[in-house]
Amino acid sequence: MQALIVDGYNIIHAWPSLHATLRDRGLEDARRQLVSALGEYAAQTGVAVTVVFDAHARPGAIPSTEKLDGVTVIFGSKRSTADHVIERAAYKASQRGEGADVVVATDDRLERDVVGAMGVATMGARALEAEVARVAGTVNVETRRMRDDSKRSTRLEDGLDPEIRRRLERLRRGEDR
Repeated sequence: MQALIVDGYNIIHAWPSLHATLRDRGLEDARRQLVSALGEYAAQTGVAVTVVFDAHARPGAIPSTEKLDGVTVIFGSKRSTADHVIERAAYKASQRGEGADVVVATDDRLERDVVGAMGVATMGARALEAEVARVAGTVNVETRRMRDDSKRSTRLEDGLDPEIRRRLERLRRGEDR
């Protein structure tokens, strides 16, 4: 997979943590949390991530695009819903012969059928959540390993036999003359 297109509100409602954020802190925080998680995923995997939201609660008649945390964020419009934007992106990838390199993440069965018919792979919300968690877990393990490695001393004396260290210390103090 070289590119991931995410149906934003669909994923927010499907992931328990994001749904809780939506309920407790609101839509903007839930969007921010999703984009942040996807930004970490993109940074670790090198996958180009695009998240698409409907125009819900956004003024404007035309779709808008911005880059946040390394993720391309697209807001649809009243005439061009998130589904339309996703389908158009999948169609363009398919026409360029890159359909096999793109994955669309959504639990919307109709959307999955439409983009699947174009030769673009799909994954459900839970599969995406598991993939993002797997990558985050891999990063945590690697970070822990690096932290442990850095705690180990790299001083030459730490690799010496204890008897040799004692003798050298006596020499240093002038006791062994």
